Amino acid sequence: MSAKTRNGRAGTTSEWSGHAPRYAESALAFVSQGIHLWVLQEQFLFRPLTGGLIFLAAVCQGLLAASLLFGPGRWMVRFGVALNVCVVTSWAVTRFFGYPGLLGFDRLPVEPLNLTAAVAEAGLIVLLIRIRRQIKPHPESSERRDIVNAA
Repeated sequence: MSAKTRNGRAGTTSEWSGHAPRYAESALAFVSQGIHLWVLQEQFLFRPLTGGLIFLAAVCQGLLAASLLFGPGRWMVRFGVALNVCVVTSWAVTRFFGYPGLLGFDRLPVEPLNLTAAVAEAGLIVLLIRIRRQIKPHPESSERRDIVNAA
């Protein structure tokens, strides 16, 4: 089975298998965004601050997913790892330890939809770390470092 490559020549489908992790990462980010948007209305109604943070996480997940779909750069992968670590950590803290009583509520229940989003984000962290190792630094950046070090 042949497929066109970027340079227009026919190639095998195994050449396209390098894009599969990127598509999986993008799908996980879109799933996470969808779940955040689904949960947003209830959270925003009862806790506006939490709802605002969930909206921000959903927007960032959507931007990350779109970037992953079209080929992310090093900074977007770093942003994705940091974003998902923060979201999964805050989810775990609110489910297992709860917020301090000063903020008005204790431990939140572990709901299946939120658990699905947390699992998708944890998987996304693992895949983003894998792709981060595969992205090579831009050759111009090494040339700039050589010029700066020579001066």
